[in-house]
Amino acid sequence: MLSNYKIPGFLLVSLGGLFLSTGGALFKLFENQDVWTIYFWRSFFFTPAVLLFLFFTSKKQVINKFKSLGLIGIVCGALYASGSGAYMFALKYTTVANVLFIISTQTFMLAICGYFILKEKINISTAIAIIMASVGIYIMIGTKVSNGTMLGNSLAFITPLCFTSIVMIIRKYKQIDMVPAVALSGVICMIVGALLSKDLTLNTHDFFLAFLFGSIQYAPGFICLTLGSRTTESAKVGIFAFSEAIAGPIWAWIFVNENPSAGVFIGGTIIFLALLLKSFKK
Repeated sequence: MLSNYKIPGFLLVSLGGLFLSTGGALFKLFENQDVWTIYFWRSFFFTPAVLLFLFFTSKKQVINKFKSLGLIGIVCGALYASGSGAYMFALKYTTVANVLFIISTQTFMLAICGYFILKEKINISTAIAIIMASVGIYIMIGTKVSNGTMLGNSLAFITPLCFTSIVMIIRKYKQIDMVPAVALSGVICMIVGALLSKDLTLNTHDFFLAFLFGSIQYAPGFICLTLGSRTTESAKVGIFAFSEAIAGPIWAWIFVNENPSAGVFIGGTIIFLALLLKSFKK
C-alpha cells in the first residue's frame, strides 16, 4: 500500500483532494446530459483502476481483504457510491461555486464528529488552521454562491455527510483496509447507473472523458483519501482536503473558461497557509 512507503497521511489526503479537484471541470465538459449514464461509465473505468491498484499492492491478499470488509465495509462502499452520485447531480442542478462551498462544510463536520465520536482532541493550531481555511474558502467562492436550486443545494450536502461518515468508519476500524470498499462502490455505481440510465451510449468525446473521470481522477483521489484518513486525525483530514478547493477553480479556469477573480488567489493563499501550518505544526 502507499502507506507502506512511509508517505505521511496528510500528504495522501492533500494529494487525494488534488485529484478530485478536477471533477467539476470534467463533468461540465460532457456533452451527454444524463447523469446516470456518466455515473455508470465513470465507474466502469474507476473499478478496474482500483482493482489494479489492489492487485499491484496486495498481490495474493486481495480476496482476503474483500472478505475482511464485513458489513461495515459494505456500508462504507454504499456511502462512497451515494456521495459520488450526489456530487454529480448537485453539479447538474446548481452552480460549481455552490457545490464547492457546501462540500467545504465537511471540515467542520469532521472536526465535530471526530471530537465527539472518536474523542480526538482539537489543538490550537488545528483550530486556527480550520478558521484560516474557512475564511479562505469564503473569500474564494463564498461571495459567488447563489441561491441555486433547493434540489441541487440539498444534493450537495449529501456529499460532505457521506465523506464525514466514511472518515469516521475508516478511523474507527483502522485494522480494516477500506480500499476494497472503494472498489465495491464502483460495482454499486455501475449497477445503479445501468438500471437508471436512459441510454448508455456515449460518443468518442464523452467516452474519453469518462475514462479520465474514472481512472485518472476519481480512482487515485479516493484511494489516497482512504489511505491517508487511516493515519490522519479527522479534523486534519478536513483541513488537508481543502487542496480540492484550492485547485478546483484553477481547473475550471483552464478547461471551462471560468475566469477566476482576485478573491480566488487571495483566498487560495490563505488556505495554502493553513495547510502549511498543519504540515509543520502537528
